[in-house]
Amino acid sequence: MDKVQEPFFLPAPGVLNMVFGKPTRAMTHEELHARMKQFPKVDLHRHLEGCISPETLLYIAKTFGGALPSYELDQLKPLIQAPHDTPGFYNFLEKFKVFRGFYPNREAIEHVAHTAVKEAAEDNVKYLELRYSPSHFAGGGKFPERDVTEWIHQAIQRAAAEFDIIVTPILTISRDYGLELAAATVDLAIELPTGYFYGLDIAGNEIQNSARPFADLFARAKDAGLNLTIHAGEARGAYNVREAVSEFNADRIGHGVRAIEDPEVMELLKEKDVMLEVCLTSNVHTGIVPAVKNHPIQKLIENGVAVSLNTDDPAISDICLSDEYVLAVTELGFSDADLKALNLSALKHSFAPDREALIREIGGCWNHF
Repeated sequence: MDKVQEPFFLPAPGVLNMVFGKPTRAMTHEELHARMKQFPKVDLHRHLEGCISPETLLYIAKTFGGALPSYELDQLKPLIQAPHDTPGFYNFLEKFKVFRGFYPNREAIEHVAHTAVKEAAEDNVKYLELRYSPSHFAGGGKFPERDVTEWIHQAIQRAAAEFDIIVTPILTISRDYGLELAAATVDLAIELPTGYFYGLDIAGNEIQNSARPFADLFARAKDAGLNLTIHAGEARGAYNVREAVSEFNADRIGHGVRAIEDPEVMELLKEKDVMLEVCLTSNVHTGIVPAVKNHPIQKLIENGVAVSLNTDDPAISDICLSDEYVLAVTELGFSDADLKALNLSALKHSFAPDREALIREIGGCWNHF
């Protein structure tokens, strides 16, 4: 995507003073955030497991039960939200420990899914791809994975209709849970009726656990009609991105920003039209980049790599997608045309069952911005 020069907002230290390319008074951060909240958005990379805020956790514990390390909000927040002063990949993964085995019943799991969709819609996300691991919510055998999948699917469908948002579910398997469990989960997804999952993702500890043992699962999922998105090039280097594309036939890459380290990998992404699902704040919290202003997203775009702008784990990073758009504008100089182009490109690379229908339905919602 070529850089478009006509600005929506022209960044300046702490303020913005251009709207639709016309001079206006300085815009405060609050006004910019309100404007970005109005901006229609697409999120292709959001984990349901990372959507559960401290407030939601406390509500579930008080309403449905469930053990937490603390029932005081101020004490709970640091346990599940990424710290700004000690970034790091392992520090980020540690934040998910509180959630493992927490969910006490069906109602709690349905509430989590319903709330995640509701909060996305309130942030004016028009199209959301929500990925999740049934194994995570099954709590190590507390619930059957098929039951968990039914509960989450029904809650997503109800919330999507209630809040007027299009949601496409993606299955996540984890490097960390082992091949046997991942295989059983993929088998379940393939057996389910159309509509439960439209893609397969693999997440987890990229440093310690290679994606290679799961190659046959990717192939089986692809043969069954599922799209593939693979976490790669986040904690590990550009080689993992090359592997995901060349050997595992990934349609998109989760994060993938370290492709910037290898011009040949960027060329491969461009040639195969594989999109990187970029998450600015998450990349800072995991220590992949030192600050948003140092993020390579613009250089990736300049090299012809397709990218989208996403949240990853909004509750862990304590953000919404509007926050990421504010950062893109103020720290990276994105214009209105840039943001529109990113969203339209995201629709074209979506895992929606009918992309053309999706584009017809919401592709024009950026026309008046």
